Amino acid sequence: MPTVAEFPARGLTGRALRRYVEAKLLPHVETPAQYAGGELNQTVKDHAAARVKVALAFPDTYAMGMSSTGYRILHHVWNLREDYLCERVFAPWPDMEARMREHGVPLFSLETYTPIRSFDVLAFSCAYEMGFTNILTMLDLAGIPLKASERTLDDPFVIFGGHTAFAPEPVADYIDAFCIGEGEELALDVTEKLDELKRAGLPREEILLRLCREVPGVYVPRFYGFQYFPDGSIADVVPLAARVPFPVKRRIVHDLENAPFPTKQIVPYVEAVFDRYSIEIMRGCVNGCRFCQAGMITRTQRQRSVEKVIELAKKGYEETGYDEIGLLSLSSSDYYGITELATRLNDYFEEKGVSIGLPSLRMNEVLATLPKELARVRKGGLTIAPEAATERMRNIINKPVKDEHLIAAVREAFKHGFDHVKLYFMLGLPGETDADLRAIGEFSDKISLLRTELGKSPAKVSSSVSSFVPKAGTPFQWAPMLTREEWRRRQQLIVKSSRIKAVRVKVHDPDVSYLEGVFSRGDRRLGAAIEAAWRAGARFDGWDEHLKLEVWNAAFQAHGIDPDWIALRERPLHEILPWVAVNDTVSEQFLKRELKRAEQGRITESCADTNPAKEAPCFICDGCERSPLWDKKEELLAAPVKGEARDARYAKNWQLTPGAHAAAAGSGD
Repeated sequence: MPTVAEFPARGLTGRALRRYVEAKLLPHVETPAQYAGGELNQTVKDHAAARVKVALAFPDTYAMGMSSTGYRILHHVWNLREDYLCERVFAPWPDMEARMREHGVPLFSLETYTPIRSFDVLAFSCAYEMGFTNILTMLDLAGIPLKASERTLDDPFVIFGGHTAFAPEPVADYIDAFCIGEGEELALDVTEKLDELKRAGLPREEILLRLCREVPGVYVPRFYGFQYFPDGSIADVVPLAARVPFPVKRRIVHDLENAPFPTKQIVPYVEAVFDRYSIEIMRGCVNGCRFCQAGMITRTQRQRSVEKVIELAKKGYEETGYDEIGLLSLSSSDYYGITELATRLNDYFEEKGVSIGLPSLRMNEVLATLPKELARVRKGGLTIAPEAATERMRNIINKPVKDEHLIAAVREAFKHGFDHVKLYFMLGLPGETDADLRAIGEFSDKISLLRTELGKSPAKVSSSVSSFVPKAGTPFQWAPMLTREEWRRRQQLIVKSSRIKAVRVKVHDPDVSYLEGVFSRGDRRLGAAIEAAWRAGARFDGWDEHLKLEVWNAAFQAHGIDPDWIALRERPLHEILPWVAVNDTVSEQFLKRELKRAEQGRITESCADTNPAKEAPCFICDGCERSPLWDKKEELLAAPVKGEARDARYAKNWQLTPGAHAAAAGSGD
């Protein structure tokens, strides 16, 4: 595969590079506007005056990246510093990549067409494992050595953040430093420290070592070594340098109310996946769904006040002109005051023709109060995530929501003119039976027929059924995953269980979910296979039409990797998991107790209530320091919990330190 370094066009930059790209490349590629830059509200700074230059990379398309609220927040945070600049870069679609290689055009930033290799920091924001090969594409097109160990001080520091940083090992060979946790403060701490140490004239290795030691939340994989048992499981993870943290402490933003948030958001030329002005009204979640990584790694829950959200909404509308405002969180109907917020926003924006959207709703008693407000400007669809269609399965996954709450909300929506409902379900969850799967189609039909109570035709119902993939930091991280054949069988069962023409059931490609499972559960031995598959043409693996599973199978075989062993098997509770070095979210004991409760079909109440007038229970998950029982934490963790200890063998391992795992495993425990 030729690299851009072999072509003379690599020397072009700025306006000269822009003119060349506009003349030679953009007329011949799909959606050329995604590479043009120059959008409303873009920030352009003087490179000569900038103390630190950051290229913020999203390893997927422009349309996907510009829909990411986290990506927008980081771009805003870096540019708030007058002496910093941050410019955007996205993964080029295969047709654009081919043209860039043909013409020797380096990967460039959208704002100024500056080659990415000229920046001080290349920061990847990555929320999905299926972008891993795109990271290699972007490094290669930029002319940056793929392997972190081969880079010099002439190369940018390559950092990586986002939810996938909580299971970082598959791409550990290619990243200088992972940022663990929330980025508003961590991003600036990392770049400030890198700038300080680089200006001090230190060698690259020393810079990274001090970064790891001195900035909480930073994981530098070269300073951690993995040891393995003969069967391939991890025997131990050993720090390779003195005073590096183990585990790395995640960073959270305690004061969300005053955290920076971009109101002057860039308005894309190309329609983004979510084409709206979005406000993060709440971060974290208290409900403890046992499959949900985002809910576990972002604990504890923090809210912006109603007044603050309204202020951000007004400023954002003035700066962007969007006709839809999305109120974002993991579960917006859990926001304390959501009805008041929706009402007040509608009171202000209704005459302007601006609608209010709530894209993530939980089936609770608040749900039925929302359709009236959501319908005041325009009637779209109601989007709800039951996740499972039977009460038994919802108990297993700890989502004890009631059908009657959803039915009441849908009835109310239909009364106000809604004619479409979108439902999200999962299949392959632990404990699932065929009866639970058939219930998905039957439940969808029931929702559709509710509209006939008004003397109208059945409502359109879109039921999206995703495949369960065990994720790091959740109670189900030890659970097995289905084979692709079994996924397909269960998908057909669901599709056939719906008998109403107005109901459309959409399932995910099992091959994509299978590969996601390999990446989610693997360690750094996967790195060589990822590079081999990339060199053989793997790109945009999360897109059904681009996934080349035969390429991946060949890469796994060539490097002696059994992907089934990584993705499908159930992990014993004493096994060291690949993400142990960054496993500082909720406690391992809490996760194991939750797994046991799942096996028993037992519910764990929400750990806190966003209503300040109510007293909240606490289950000592170790996710926050605001628990009323925090001063008794050690005593409570040591005490047995009646009916919840898996057995003596596993209970003993709840308290093992990482270095003690090998001894326990070797002794047969």
